[in-house]
Amino acid sequence: MSYVSCAESDIWRISVRRGFEALCVKLKDTSYPAGVECVEVRAPLPFRIKLAVLLGSLMRLEKPQLKKPVGIIINKKDEIDLEEHSCETLKVSLNPQEADEIIRSLLPLSIALPLIEPLRVVKFLIVGVAGSIVNLAIAQSVFNYLTGIGVVDLIKNPISSLTGFESSVLFNFTLHEKWTFADTNIDRGFRNVITRLIKYHGASITSFTSQILLATFLPILLGVVFWLAQLTGIIVGFALNFILGYVYTWSRSRV
Repeated sequence: MSYVSCAESDIWRISVRRGFEALCVKLKDTSYPAGVECVEVRAPLPFRIKLAVLLGSLMRLEKPQLKKPVGIIINKKDEIDLEEHSCETLKVSLNPQEADEIIRSLLPLSIALPLIEPLRVVKFLIVGVAGSIVNLAIAQSVFNYLTGIGVVDLIKNPISSLTGFESSVLFNFTLHEKWTFADTNIDRGFRNVITRLIKYHGASITSFTSQILLATFLPILLGVVFWLAQLTGIIVGFALNFILGYVYTWSRSRV
């Protein structure tokens, strides 16, 4: 494992795992009294999910002869009592921007962005729910029309499902461009918008496949009503659609 030295004196040394140089800014000017054996770091972070990312990756702060780990603490209820190790507490206050920088240094940006943009993730999910309603409404309307003109289930079901799916993809994409990612620096040129639309369709393949298969065969094999089969397909594909849509379509455009 590769380490970077933040600061060093005759009696102590602070090192962090490579990739966490942003943390050095908060540590390099700290002085320690002689005889300190280890240091406890208090790092208030804005979101517990960030702690989950950092806790397994931040290195020990080591003295030349020290092999004991450091406690990384998010708030009082997570405090670790290190008095038995004669530890001194070093308070490291990380504001949201600094915590975000550390996460950006730890993970690829396309993966880090969903972790440091909770409000945008909420927007993405809201659009997804609205798109599901559009999907169901359009699919059911087409289904009712095709039923009225006597189209058989094996043709009627996939056509209805495909129409609902494509309507929701276009609906979601438009809202993501105009609302979810409206304040980002993504290129708004026509060519780049079309590229993202193609990517979003690609990211939706899993959702599309699940909807078509479930909407077609659940009514035939299990007698499930069409709208419930369509909803089942939407739910099955929703998680992967979020990951691929958020990360692949829009986050990579900002890397």
